[in-house]
Amino acid sequence: MDKMKYADLIIKGATVFAEKNLPKDYDFVAVKDGRIIKCGKTKELCGYEGPGTQVLQFGKSQLLMPGFNDSHVHLIMAGMYQECLNLETAKSADECGKMAADYAKTIPGQEWVIGWKWYHLYWEDKSLPTAETLDKYIPDRPVFLMNAELHGAWVNSKAMEVCGITKETPDPAYGKFMRDSAGNPTGYLDEMALGIAGKAAFDMPAAEQKRYIRAMQERCNRFGITALTDVEPFFGIGFGNHRALHEMDQAGELTLRIHSAPDLFHDLDEVLADAERYNSDSYRIQHVKQFIDGVATTYTALLIEPYSDNPETKGSTLMDIEKLPGYVEAAHKKGLSVKLHACGDATVRAALDAYEKAIGKYGDTGARHAIEHNEIIHPDDLDRYAKLGVIASVQPEHIAITEDFASNGYTDRLGSERSKLTWPIKSLMDSGAAVCFGSDCPVVSNDPFLEIYRALTRLYDDGLPEGGWNPQEKINIEEALDAYTYGSAYAANREHDIGTLEEGKLADMIVVDRNLFECTPQEVRDAAVMATIFGGKIVYRNF
Repeated sequence: MDKMKYADLIIKGATVFAEKNLPKDYDFVAVKDGRIIKCGKTKELCGYEGPGTQVLQFGKSQLLMPGFNDSHVHLIMAGMYQECLNLETAKSADECGKMAADYAKTIPGQEWVIGWKWYHLYWEDKSLPTAETLDKYIPDRPVFLMNAELHGAWVNSKAMEVCGITKETPDPAYGKFMRDSAGNPTGYLDEMALGIAGKAAFDMPAAEQKRYIRAMQERCNRFGITALTDVEPFFGIGFGNHRALHEMDQAGELTLRIHSAPDLFHDLDEVLADAERYNSDSYRIQHVKQFIDGVATTYTALLIEPYSDNPETKGSTLMDIEKLPGYVEAAHKKGLSVKLHACGDATVRAALDAYEKAIGKYGDTGARHAIEHNEIIHPDDLDRYAKLGVIASVQPEHIAITEDFASNGYTDRLGSERSKLTWPIKSLMDSGAAVCFGSDCPVVSNDPFLEIYRALTRLYDDGLPEGGWNPQEKINIEEALDAYTYGSAYAANREHDIGTLEEGKLADMIVVDRNLFECTPQEVRDAAVMATIFGGKIVYRNF
C-alpha cells in the first residue's frame, strides 16, 4: 500500500457498532485527514497501519460507535448552568434564597444573580414562591431564577425594578405575571412573561457567551457527544451568537458540530444570509425553531380535549396558532427546516397540519421538518409523521422528570387512556417515522446514557412503575443508539457525513467502557466514555 495512504489513527479490538443496518463484524476503523478511510477485519489491518499511525487498542468488552448527536440543546443556557447556581437540591423557597445569597457572594462583579432548577413541586410547601423571600436575602441586586422546566422564572423586587415590572405592567401575550390580591406582581413570571426580565438578565458580551459554550463543549466531549442542534429561541430571547460561534470555528476551538436553529419569527432572509455565511463542517445554520405551546404540568400544553383533572381548560398556546401555517410555509418555501415545540396533542396536530399544507403548496424543498418533544399524540396522528416525512425529536429523560412516579402529574392531567400515548417512542418507530433523540439540556442532564436508560425502561428513579410506564413503548438498545446517532444526523441533514461509521465520513466516534449490547439497562445507565474522537482527533480520553 502507498505510504501516503497509511492511517493517522486506528482504533481496533473493540466491538464495533457502525449503524443498525451496517455490518456487525468490523475489527477496526482507520482514519486519515479527519475522515474514515476503512472499516475492516483484522486481516486487512496491515494495509493501513504504518510507522506514523497512532493506534488505540481496546477489547471486545468495549464498544466503538458513532459519536452521540444531541438533537435539542439550549447551548448557551446549558453552559451557564455549568457555572451558575444550581437549586435542584433545594427543598423550600427559603432554602433557595439562602443558596442564592451564598452564591451571590462568589460573583461580586456581576450585576445579576442567576440560578436554575428550582421546582416548587419538590417542596413540602408547593406554593409558587414570591419576591419577598428573595428580598430577605438579596435586596440590592437583581435575581433571576429559572425553574426546572424553564417555563417559569422567579425574581426579586430589585429585578422587577430594573425591568420596570409594576402593578401597571400588563401581562404579555401568552404569558403572565402572578399577582397578589391587590394586583401587584409577586415575582413569579410565567411563560412569555419571563422573557421580559430574561432579556436583561441574559444580556452578556460575546466573550462571556464563548466561555459558556466552552464549558458545555467540554461536558459534551466527556459524554461522547460530537454534534448537537442548538435551539435558540426562548420566550422572546435569542440565545444564539452566530458570529461568536463562527469565530470559535475559524479559530479551531470547536470540538462539536453545532447546528444552530434561530427564531422562526425572525427575518428569514437574514437567517438564509447567515446560513450562507456560516456553513462549515463544524458550524452551520439550516433550521428555524419556535414554541407552539407550553407543558402539561402547568396546563399550558394545548390538548384536543380538556384536562382530566381540570376540565375547565384545554391548555393554551405561546403564539397565535392561526398564523402558524403562514410561518411554516414561508420557511419551507426557502428550504429551511422547521422545529416546532409541541407537547400537547392539539399542537402536535397543528404542527402536522401546517407541515402538510406547506408541503402540498410548495412540494419537496429539501427541508426536514421536526416536532420537538411529542409528549402527547392523538392516535389518529401517529401515522402522519412518516407520510409527511416529519421527524419526531424526542427527549426520553422527560419521561421521568419528577423525582418519583407518584409525583408524575401526567396521569392525573390526562387520564388513563390519553396517558397511554405519552412519549410513544416505539409506536412512532413502528409507524415508520424518523425518530431522533436529544436532551433539552439544561432542563435535564445531557448524559446520553441516562436518556437511553429511560427509553429502555421507562422507569422513574424510584424504580416505579413496575415494568415501566407504558411498557409497550419501550425500545431496545439498537433502536436507542440509532436514534441518538444516525437519527439526529438525519434530522440535521448531515447523514451523508456523520451519524455512522462508514468510509468517507467524518471521523466522529467514541469508545464506551462496556459493550452496551451485552448490558442490563442499569449497566447502560452507568456506562462511561473512554475516548471521544472528533474529526479524527482525540478530544477526550479516560484510559
